[in-house]
Amino acid sequence: MQSNKFDIKKIVSYLGTLLMLVSLGFIARRLITSGIDFSLLTSGWVVAGLLGVAMVEGLGIIGAGFNYRAAIFNVSGIKVSATLGLLVYAAANMYKYIPGGVMYVLGRNRLAVETDGLGHSKVALATVLEGATIAMGAIAVTMIFSFEHAAYYVRQLQILPMILLVLAIVLVAIALAVYFNRSKIIPKFEQLWDAMESPIAGVIAKRFAFAFAIMFLWGGSFVAVLAIMGQPMTISVAASILGLYLLAWVTGFLTPGAPSGLGVREAAMLLMIGGMVDESVLLAAMVMHRVLTVLGDVMAYVFALGVARGMKRIPMYGRSE
Repeated sequence: MQSNKFDIKKIVSYLGTLLMLVSLGFIARRLITSGIDFSLLTSGWVVAGLLGVAMVEGLGIIGAGFNYRAAIFNVSGIKVSATLGLLVYAAANMYKYIPGGVMYVLGRNRLAVETDGLGHSKVALATVLEGATIAMGAIAVTMIFSFEHAAYYVRQLQILPMILLVLAIVLVAIALAVYFNRSKIIPKFEQLWDAMESPIAGVIAKRFAFAFAIMFLWGGSFVAVLAIMGQPMTISVAASILGLYLLAWVTGFLTPGAPSGLGVREAAMLLMIGGMVDESVLLAAMVMHRVLTVLGDVMAYVFALGVARGMKRIPMYGRSE
């Protein structure tokens, strides 16, 4: 039995290594085709500022990794190793660059293989909790900092009634599926519910508080890039851009099949922010911020891998001791 378990761990680890190589390939392609105007990087202060933004992005991913580890404890009562939790989260985060938009979620299931008593359903539940609170956090920041602008652009969506209709149909279909399979679903749901930390409202509040902070940080990083690239800023303009950036981010986040919201976020940003700032600066900042986000993701993974090796958790990626 132990041999089978060891073999499964090895298979999962090797698959993780393969996915990481594929992810790095897509990241390299992203950087090569990004079309950065390197003439903007002649100033040492500009380069230092942009590298600072990349580090902030990386710190955000590290913080998100610890938040996800806390979410797993909230839904299961099981404490995942801090080094393992951070390493798996940072590695899985790199998989979001693989087309399809699901590999970064599936990659987290290595935690279920590596941690005794932690099933795949609990990892999935923690992912749902994280995703829901992240979306809620982004929307909350948008509503606080640019409610009027956001409401205006949402009203311009002529397909909104169709989206709501499709959403209603999906919810009804889910409800019917749950009803007709209730004898199988309800016992599993009760097991998950019993394992969750109480009170549930407190769990959601803690995860939402982190989500709010991290989304504010990510929105602020884009505003910083705009300012570094030469866009004049006032407090009111910065607040509006921060909120609208996060509205565009949520749009990309909720779009299935788009790797890391690629393309969707940028289109929404051009629509909503294009009239507020110099469009040439906005286009350059969008490209640069994407690149800095990628660099931040890589920094977070390298940091997690370095910590894991330093703690002798793994001698090399993909081989647990």
